[in-house]
Amino acid sequence: MKKISICIPVLNEEENIKNIYNNITNLFKNTLSNYDYEIIFTDNHSQDNTQNIISEIANSDKKVKYLRFRNNLLYDKSILEAYKHAEGDAAIVLDADLQDPPELIKEFIIKWEEGYDLVYGIRSKRKESHIFAKLRKLYYKVINLNSPTNYPLDAGGFRLIDRSIIERLSSIKNLYPYIRGLTFSFSKKSLGVEYVREPRARGKSKLGIYNTFTYALNALFEETILFTKILRKASLFLSLSISAFTILNLILSFKFLSLSFNLIFIILIGIFFGISLILEYITRIYFHLKQSEVEIYETKINLK
Repeated sequence: MKKISICIPVLNEEENIKNIYNNITNLFKNTLSNYDYEIIFTDNHSQDNTQNIISEIANSDKKVKYLRFRNNLLYDKSILEAYKHAEGDAAIVLDADLQDPPELIKEFIIKWEEGYDLVYGIRSKRKESHIFAKLRKLYYKVINLNSPTNYPLDAGGFRLIDRSIIERLSSIKNLYPYIRGLTFSFSKKSLGVEYVREPRARGKSKLGIYNTFTYALNALFEETILFTKILRKASLFLSLSISAFTILNLILSFKFLSLSFNLIFIILIGIFFGISLILEYITRIYFHLKQSEVEIYETKINLK
C-alpha cells in the first residue's frame, strides 16, 4: 500500500488544528482508503495553544507526527523539514487554514499515479486587491526573466511531490530555501490543477506585508541571477571602467576633465571598490550560512 505524507506547517493555528486533522483523517478513511498516510505538523514555535493540541492528537494517533522548532524558521524552511521527515511515496503540503481544499488531494494523487512527479494547485480565483494582483504577476514575470525555470503565475505552496523529489530535497541544508522553486527545478514532469482558493475561515493570516516582502526578496535571491551575479559584479565593473578612464585621462593628459573632476572620479573609484568588497563579503557569508548545520528542533513526537 502506497503512503502519502501530508505536510502541514503551522504558526499559532490553535483554531484550525482539530478541523484540518479531522478533514484529513476522514478523507483517507472514506475516499482514499486504499492509501496509507501520515500527517506531519511542523510548528514554527507557536505561542498559543497549538503545541498542546497537536501533542495531544499525536500521542493518541501514531499517524500524526509533530516537529516543533526552537524559533520561527519561516514558512519554507518549515516545509523543507517536513519533507525531510516524510516517509511517504509522495508528500503534499497543505496549510492549516483549509483555504486550499483537501478534496483536491484525490485529484493530485490520480495525476501522480499517471506519472507526474509534481502536481501543483493553480489558484484560478482568489480574493485580493487589483493592485496587489498586478504587483504579484509583475513580480513573477521578473523572476521568470532571470531564472532558468519558468514558474506559473498563480501556483502556490499547495502541491504534491514524488519520492524522487523528496530524496533530492533531503540534502538541502539551506536556512532560507525557496521550496516552490526547488520543487520545479527537481521535477521532470509537472502538471497544474486549477481550483478556487477560499477565504480563511478561522484565525488570522501570519503572512502580512512584511513577511510577504521578505518572502519575495528571498525568492529573488535564491532563484535569479540578480543577487549572485549582477549585484556582486556591477559595482566592480563600474569601478574598473571609471579607473581605466581616469588613469588614461591623467597619463595622456587629455583635457576631457578638469583636475577637480578627476579627483571626484578617484573618490568614486574608492567608493565602488568598497561596495564591491562589501557585496562580495556579504555574499560569502550568505552562502556559508545557507549551508550551515544548526540545531533547530525543540520537540519531536512520533518522529525518529
